[in-house]
Amino acid sequence: ISDERLSAGETATVTFTFTERVTGFGTEDIQYDTSKGTLSALTAVGTDGKVWSATYTPRPDTESATNTIRVNLAGVQDAQGNAGTGSASSGNFTIDTKPPEVTVTISDNRLAAGQTATVTFTFNERVTGFDLNDVQYDTSKGTLGALTAVGTDGKVWSATYTPRSGIESADNTIRVNLAGVLDAQGNAGTGSVSSGNFSIDTKPPEVTVTISD
Repeated sequence: ISDERLSAGETATVTFTFTERVTGFGTEDIQYDTSKGTLSALTAVGTDGKVWSATYTPRPDTESATNTIRVNLAGVQDAQGNAGTGSASSGNFTIDTKPPEVTVTISDNRLAAGQTATVTFTFNERVTGFDLNDVQYDTSKGTLGALTAVGTDGKVWSATYTPRSGIESADNTIRVNLAGVLDAQGNAGTGSVSSGNFSIDTKPPEVTVTISD
């Protein structure tokens, strides 16, 4: 197989090379996990009846570290009519067509004056390209500090959210736009993910005094 690490949008050429001219070789002799990918029709390479190729396309949203493509030789014959025996396997290849995902949590869902909250961004796998440009929130109601990596595995970041003063707001979220985030295989995230709702009340009480006649 031409590529041992397949990510989203990639395909690989699978080449079947026999030691001698054969007949009876078809896709029904090829065994692989069809839930993880598909193999195109076989194409003869050259005219000697020894080599065929096909294109392997991994399915989307798949993560699999162990994959092979095998040939059952029982249905294949050489020019003298000798049938093959047993099976032959490709080397192992990996598939990662699953985009990165994230969970956004906030440590306090009711923020008052003088309070801050820790916002934690937890990805399901190691990612690159994640920064504050990917984080969306209403900057008129609060500010988010710099991102700090939590641990060394490239999966978790945190930042401090500070509400602005004089704010009363019942509906607030912090979202991540995943389009700019890549996993180790280069798969880009899709869509956006939001934290749960949190409220802000940093507005001091006010009073109106009236005098009736």
